[in-house]
Parts: sequence; C-alpha cells; structure tokens
Amino acid sequence: MHAFGWMMLGVTLGQMGRNSDALAPLKRAAALSPSDAGVHINLGKILLDLGRNDEAEASFRRALKIRPDIAEAHTNLGSLLMGMSRLDEAEACYRKALSLNPNYADAYGNLGSVLYRQGKLDAALACFQQQIRLSPENGQAKHIIAAITGKSTERAPDQYVEKVFDDFAAKFDTHLQQVLKYAAPEQMVALVTKHSTPPAEKWRVLDLGCGTGLVGFAVAPFARQLVGVDLSGKMLEKARARNLYQRLERTDLLTMMRAEKAASYDVIFAADVFVYIGKLDEIVSEIKRLLCPGGYVAFSIETLEPSSNEEANQGNLQDYQLNNTGRYAQSIDYITRLAAINGFQTLEVEATQIRKEEGKPVKGYLVLWEN
Repeated sequence: MHAFGWMMLGVTLGQMGRNSDALAPLKRAAALSPSDAGVHINLGKILLDLGRNDEAEASFRRALKIRPDIAEAHTNLGSLLMGMSRLDEAEACYRKALSLNPNYADAYGNLGSVLYRQGKLDAALACFQQQIRLSPENGQAKHIIAAITGKSTERAPDQYVEKVFDDFAAKFDTHLQQVLKYAAPEQMVALVTKHSTPPAEKWRVLDLGCGTGLVGFAVAPFARQLVGVDLSGKMLEKARARNLYQRLERTDLLTMMRAEKAASYDVIFAADVFVYIGKLDEIVSEIKRLLCPGGYVAFSIETLEPSSNEEANQGNLQDYQLNNTGRYAQSIDYITRLAAINGFQTLEVEATQIRKEEGKPVKGYLVLWEN
C-alpha cells in the first residue's frame, strides 16, 4: 500500500473514534512519505487526541517546516498550545492562520478563546462576532458572545458543551483533580451515604453528565446498576474504559431522561452539570419522575452572588445567571423553590469550593434532596 492509502486508512479509523488503531497506519504513511505535510498534520491530530502532546507538536511543526503556508496546520498547532496553556504562542499561531486565510471561521473562534482566557474580553468578543459572521449557526460562538455581553440564556448549546469536553477529554481527570482541586464526586457520594445506607441489593444509579466517570468510580461500590449520559463522545470513551457502567448514552440530558421508565432509579447524581444549564425546571421535574419513593438526588451548583442592586432589594434575586466564564450560577432561593414545587425534602445544602479557576476558588453548593 502506498503512503496515501495508509494515510486514508488512519484518517478513517480516526473518524470512527479508533484513535489508537489509527496511529500505526499514519506513522507508516509518514515513514513512506516524509515530505508530505498532510500526513504529518493528520498524524499530529491523532497524537493530540491521544494526549501525546510532545509528539503531536513535533508532527505539526514538521508539517509547517514543509509547508508554512497551510493555515490549518497553524490552527492545529495553536489548539495544542492552548491546551497546554501556552497562550501567547497559541495566539501567534491563530493570527498566522488568519493572515493566510482571512475567512477562516474556526481560527477566529480559537483566537477568541485564547483572548478570552487571557481576560481580553473586548478583543475576544470581536473575534467571536467575526466567527458568527462567517459561520452564523456556530453555537459555541453564540454562547460565549452571550456570556461576555451579559445576555440571559436558559442553557448552553449542545455544540458548545460537546466541544468543550471533547477538547478537554484527554487530560480531564488529571487537570480537574490536580489543578482545579475538584472533589465533588467523592463529596456527593459521601453526602448520600451519610444519610442512607445502601440496601443489600445496592442502588440503581443515574449519573447525569457523567463525563469520564468520576462519579461512577466513587459510587460503584454501592451500585448494582450504573447508567451514565453525556454529550461528549470522547468523555464517554474514557468512562467506558472504566468498565463500571452498564449503559452509557450519548445525548442531551432531557432526551435521555424522557426515554427512561418512571421510578427506575434510587439515586441520581449531577456533578458539575448544572453549570451548563441555567433553567433547571424541566430537569428537576424529570428527576422527580425517575426517582423511586425515598430516592435521593445529589447535585452541585455555582453560587449566584447578588449584585449591589439585588442586595438593596432583597427578594428580587434572579434565579440563574450566565457568567462571563460561560457557566451558569443558580440562587439558593431558586433551588429551594424547585425542591418545594417538586415535593423534594432538602436534607443538606453544603457551601463548598467547587473547583479553582485561574488559581482562584469558585464558590458553590452541594445539595442533597430526598424524594
């Protein structure tokens, strides 16, 4: 087989989500055709997806040495560097890509993301607005524009959530636990076991927004059935590799929940999920339907801090807010009202540090309701 055939085999396997299998044919193609920039770009993409960042960087730089005029290669390298928090270098890559292709919508979005992380919100906004002009249906850009401009929305678009977590999947567990000091899954499981001893036959558990399966890992000793749902295919690959879940669904929460039988779960978890959904009314209603009598739901939220005007007018605090981080915060008043409307008993509302963001603590709550 010629180099092109090996490359296409690797690309096809990658498109099927079989990144580990894609690596060998792409390396074979690179060995047969070392001066083909396209081969090195495709090899770099697979290495990036596998979390082999140093090798991916070498592949992208090799492609650019061969063909410095390929805008896509500059963008790929920029995405790798942004994921490694080398933001200045990533910004230079995206600007180079745009100098080569001024109508490159994704490069505007990526440049906007770098500027956003650097706190340059006005410059980031201009980039996302340009991306929307070139790609009007881009949900990710629309969401971040709303976050920067303070527009009220009910939830993040599926496209935004899926991309955030697909891009983050390779390093998610390590980054979340070691850098962001994220311990909500263990804390939430401990909260449930504090109030209830699992029966001999153990619990039927639904893990909303299961990600890589951190909640599943924490609750597995107490679960006879563990079901997870998430939008990100790459996160679900990580969860599947744990061999803990009997079923994993790739879809949005409401679509999955509406297809489940009533009273089919003993415990439902939603760890760091409601930060991407502002309005929780429908989700909470479905949780109520799916929980058996005496069942539990444990979830985390970010704290909605009252503005100065709201402090002066107590009782007018809004239910939820899209922050300029791109995540939502809910008020405790709203959470308390949802519990009452749906007939839940509030067992605990525990103030906590949800995670760290840019080295600063993010305030939140762990909440436990009983059905």
